Amino acid sequence: MATVGPPPHRQFLRLGLVAVLAGILALLAVQQYRWSLEVSHAERARIEAGLNTSVSQFRQEFYRELVQVCSAFHREPGTEADDFWSGYAEGYQTWARTSSRPDLIANVFVWQTGPGASSRLLQLHPTLNQFEPVEWPARLSDLHARLAEHLRDGPQPPAPEARLFAWSFEEQIPALVRAVSNVAGQRWRRDGGPPEPPHLSGFVIVELNAAVLEQHLLGELAQRFFAGPDGFIYNVAVIGGEPNGKIIYRSDAQLTKEALTPSDARTRLLASTPADFRVISGLGSPDPAERPRRGRPGLGGPDRSGPGPVFRTRSAMILPSSAAAPWQLLVRHRWGSLETVVAADRRRNLLLSFGVLLVLAVSMAMIIISTQRARRLAHLQMEFVAGVSHELRTPVAVICSAADNLAEGFVGGKDQVKEYGALIRNEGRRLAGMIEQILHFAAGQAGRATYDLQPVQVSEAIADAVANVTALPAAEGFTIERDIDPDLPAVQADSAALTRCVQNLVLNAVKYGGENRWVRVQAQKSAADRVPGIRISVEDRGMGIDPADRPHIFEPFYRGKAAQAAQIHGAGLGLSLSLDIAEAMGGRLTVTSEPGHGSTFVLELPVSSEAAEPLPRTA
Repeated sequence: MATVGPPPHRQFLRLGLVAVLAGILALLAVQQYRWSLEVSHAERARIEAGLNTSVSQFRQEFYRELVQVCSAFHREPGTEADDFWSGYAEGYQTWARTSSRPDLIANVFVWQTGPGASSRLLQLHPTLNQFEPVEWPARLSDLHARLAEHLRDGPQPPAPEARLFAWSFEEQIPALVRAVSNVAGQRWRRDGGPPEPPHLSGFVIVELNAAVLEQHLLGELAQRFFAGPDGFIYNVAVIGGEPNGKIIYRSDAQLTKEALTPSDARTRLLASTPADFRVISGLGSPDPAERPRRGRPGLGGPDRSGPGPVFRTRSAMILPSSAAAPWQLLVRHRWGSLETVVAADRRRNLLLSFGVLLVLAVSMAMIIISTQRARRLAHLQMEFVAGVSHELRTPVAVICSAADNLAEGFVGGKDQVKEYGALIRNEGRRLAGMIEQILHFAAGQAGRATYDLQPVQVSEAIADAVANVTALPAAEGFTIERDIDPDLPAVQADSAALTRCVQNLVLNAVKYGGENRWVRVQAQKSAADRVPGIRISVEDRGMGIDPADRPHIFEPFYRGKAAQAAQIHGAGLGLSLSLDIAEAMGGRLTVTSEPGHGSTFVLELPVSSEAAEPLPRTA
């Protein structure tokens, strides 16, 4: 029975609603994309800010550890006595007692170079708590040569970085070195000009334990600032300056310099200028507008004329060695560059966001489709009620008319009585069949349909189905051929349901058989997916099925346009019930059809396990 389309204005409203919903989804998708971009930018800024903070804190903590070493041996310029090394032994003992890393200092040396005394190198013996003369160790030979060259050149005016009064970190050793000046060198000019260069008394050399510095100090700082609960978030390395570029520390034993290129953060580990010194030491950026102050011996460094940063040397200042490129800190995210990490997060956010939108779109589509199907089903049910009412009324009217004729005595002859009796019987059977179909459909929809599966002979079920159809008036004049292979094995089925299924297929072929009035029922062995089974086909030479109707013919209440045009009566339940029965018995029902040349319905059922035999392998 063909469905009637909705009125044009309702169809336009429905299309308009779909267009509005699609537009809302598109707008949400655009907003979601923009939101994802903003989140990515904010996330990148957050990660970069956190990384910069971690790098800054790493540098400050490393600098603070070195400053603690220097503080034990630091004296203000111009306050040293001629035996300036005398207080360093006590400073070392204080360091050893109070420091959390007493093993960070390996040796303490003093090179005495002042006038009136021969140049000599003194080494602190911690157990004796005194300095004793020693020869220059081979590992300090390069440092010795550079310090001696500095002495030959004579004292120089203090550089803008105040390097003369700062500690120098000699990365190659590693060691902390500082020039020592005596009081005579700090004479201040009365006119307020810069002081005369101080007189060098010697150098303090604090040799550090390389293993403790590289493995423990740098490792702990890297763990503190660049790791999380699950390990390192960033790959971290400290490398020496070019051209050698030796890796001093690495967070992963397999880490290479190439793996850290390009780096997310790369910076010098120590300050190289006073401005950088103020930042790394936590003093902030220098104020170029700050007026220079007059220094006094023992309290501050030399005066500077003109604008510029002002320093004081009361606390130690450490600068990298001028003889080699300073150590550098390299940081790179372990999953790649920050751009890669942010892009991956963005893709993840986009997938999640568009996944939600996709679910929303699918839900909306399912709602629209469900609404359409519900409307269509309601329409089909209304047509079903009208069709069934018409189908029931016809046999009831025939039965009542025949009964009235018999009751009124209009039928007197024996032959007429037999004719009327056959008419009442046939219409009654037709009425009973229709009621039976409706009841089976209702039971299936309510989930109450049950099947008693047991071995059933296909030939018997086909014979019963053909006999039931032949007795109907609709099959009058039809030729129903049967082609059943002998010795067919039994199938696992419900006998009554199988008969009803084949009967529906044969009756459907009779109704749509057209003027040819011919139907053939075949049964033969088959092996679908190498599983033994029986193939039952019902073929007619009628009007066939339109391709547009073919996907819907097994739906309940559905009847094609051709059936309605030919005024073929029916409720649209026969094929739906046959499909349900086939699937309930573990089989399947398919159809092939060509408009104008007929249709063939094929029912395939598995062989009963009691009768199943393995099929021979085909070439």
